[in-house]
Amino acid sequence: MRKALFTFIFVSFASIALKAQYDAQFSNYWAALNYFNPAVAGQTSNLEATAMYRQQWLGFEGAPQSFFVAADMPFKFFGKTHGIGLVFFNESLGLFKHNIISGQYAYKKKLFGGLLGVGLQASMISETFDGAGVYIPVSPYHQQTDDGIPMSEVTGSAIDFALGLYYSRKQWYAGLSATHLTEPKMEMGENAVFYPVRTYYLMGGYNIQLNNPLLELQPSIFVKSIVQATLFDINARLCYNKMLWGGLGWRYGDAAMVTLGAKFGKIQVGYAYDFPITDIRKGTTGSHELFLKYTMELTPGKGNKNKHKSVRIL
Repeated sequence: MRKALFTFIFVSFASIALKAQYDAQFSNYWAALNYFNPAVAGQTSNLEATAMYRQQWLGFEGAPQSFFVAADMPFKFFGKTHGIGLVFFNESLGLFKHNIISGQYAYKKKLFGGLLGVGLQASMISETFDGAGVYIPVSPYHQQTDDGIPMSEVTGSAIDFALGLYYSRKQWYAGLSATHLTEPKMEMGENAVFYPVRTYYLMGGYNIQLNNPLLELQPSIFVKSIVQATLFDINARLCYNKMLWGGLGWRYGDAAMVTLGAKFGKIQVGYAYDFPITDIRKGTTGSHELFLKYTMELTPGKGNKNKHKSVRIL
């Protein structure tokens, strides 16, 4: 009975969650803005590569596990600045698995003393449902087959698009993006259809230099919405000597977060722990997240005249 309950909960949860919001949840969103907004690609003068892993709701069978790798860099073409990026994403959620491969392009323009990026993303989405993992108890009260529930592994795929705007100037940044613009349908077997719903993102952050020259406060906000429902994260990190940081965050109606990290030359490492503030905390010890970022300075253009610093780099 318990196994059947777990199967029902996670199949139902996956169906609801993936229709409501397809993209992954990351507490270290500030280190992975190009996952949510293609206009971030090439916004700095550096080649950046980021890997991030998240284990959601530790202790629950079939809980979400998310992993992505992204890289982006600027380049010059016909005297104009552009950005390109690649994103590889994988997530398992109950009996669902989805994989995304995305290519990003962003046009850059200096504006009001800062840098504006306008980005486009094209993605190949692949969705898999493991129908063989569905458990239905054998009893007079349960039907062993249902045309609406595949009993074997089924897969669907589609082309997807995203658009974004991103502006950074001196010590602050702001961005707006929309993913799954066409809400592509994926046929999964004969009787199942899956589609990701269009999602909107608003992001912003500011670096505040404190009286102590070694300390910098970095508040940020991250809003995600499907119109019918909206969530937002508020985060503040205290950075010491641009090398070490710790922070606290709050996700409305979901969790409180603690973040830690350090920078060693070209490499940054970070960790986040989420403590749920809803009733789900009765069954989980929380969520864990790790990221690794590599930054290599480039010199696009003659004399690197267009070098632009972004607050995304501590």
